[in-house]
Amino acid sequence: MWKPTFEEISIFKRLNQEKTEKKNEYYTTMIPIVLERANDYCKRKFETTDIPSGVCLFIAGVIQFNDKKQGLSGRSMGSVSYSYDVEIPQTLFKHLAPYRRLSWNG
Repeated sequence: MWKPTFEEISIFKRLNQEKTEKKNEYYTTMIPIVLERANDYCKRKFETTDIPSGVCLFIAGVIQFNDKKQGLSGRSMGSVSYSYDVEIPQTLFKHLAPYRRLSWNG
C-alpha cells in the first residue's frame, strides 16, 4: 500500500486546519484508505503523484469527518451520551463528480 510523504500529509492537514503533529500517523494511515475509496467510487485509479484537487478535498473531508470534528449528530451531558453519523456525507462525494467514469451495465 502507498504511504504518503510528509509533504503530502501536510497538504491534507492544512486543508483540515490541523496545526499539530499529533495526528500524522492517523493521516498516514487514512489517506491511502480514503484514496482507494475515491478510486472505487470514480471507477479509476488516481496517481499518487498527481491527485486532483477535488479528490484532495474529498480525502481531507472524509478524514475530518472520521475524526469526529464533523459527524456528531447528538450529544447529552447528563449521563454522557454521544451519537455519530457513520456514513460519508453525500456532500463530500460532490468533489468526486467531475472524475467519475460512467459504467454501462446491461
